[in-house]
Amino acid sequence: MAQQDEKPRERPRRRRTVPVSSRDAEGAARRKPRRPKVRLGTAEIGVLVVVTILILAAIAVPLRNYFQGRSEIARLNESIAAKELEKELLLEEIERYNDEAFIREEARRRLGLIEPGETAFRIIDPAMEQDPATTTSEDEGDEPKPWYEILWGSIAEPPKPEPEDIDTHMPIEPPAEAPAAPEDAVQ
Repeated sequence: MAQQDEKPRERPRRRRTVPVSSRDAEGAARRKPRRPKVRLGTAEIGVLVVVTILILAAIAVPLRNYFQGRSEIARLNESIAAKELEKELLLEEIERYNDEAFIREEARRRLGLIEPGETAFRIIDPAMEQDPATTTSEDEGDEPKPWYEILWGSIAEPPKPEPEDIDTHMPIEPPAEAPAAPEDAVQ
C-alpha cells in the first residue's frame, strides 16, 4: 500500500536555452553604464545654498501676501456678518414702529402722554427732600433770552460772595481797573 499512496514524481523542467555570445552583448548594451559619483566642492555647495535661499525668498513674499490677503478676507467676512446682524436688528425695530400699539406704548413711556379720558398720577417719594433750587423764579416766566445774552450776563457781573465767605475784619476794596489797551492795537 505504501506504493499506492505515493504520487508519481514530476521532473523539474530545465531550461533548454544554450548560452550564446550574441545574447550577452545585447544585454550589456541595454544596461546603462555606471556613472562615477560626483563630489561637490565647497564653492559648488555655496552656490547651491545661495540659489536655494534666493528661491525661498522669491517664494516667501507672494506666500506672505497670500496669507495676509486670506486674513483680511476673514476679517472682512466677520465685519460683513456683524453688519448684516445689525441690519436685521434695525429692520426689526422699523417693523416694530409700524405697529400702532408699540407707538402708543413708547409715547406713554418716553413722553408721558395719556389717552383721552385717562387720569395721570405722579407719585413722589416721601423720602425725597425739598430742594429750593428746583423752583422757578419770576424772571424765568418771561421770554427766554438768546444764548449770547445769557453768556454775557454770566461773565459781565462777577459772582457775589456768600455771606459766610466774607471776612468782616478785612475791608473790601473795589477791583482794580484793567489797564487800557493802546489805541494802535484796537484798529
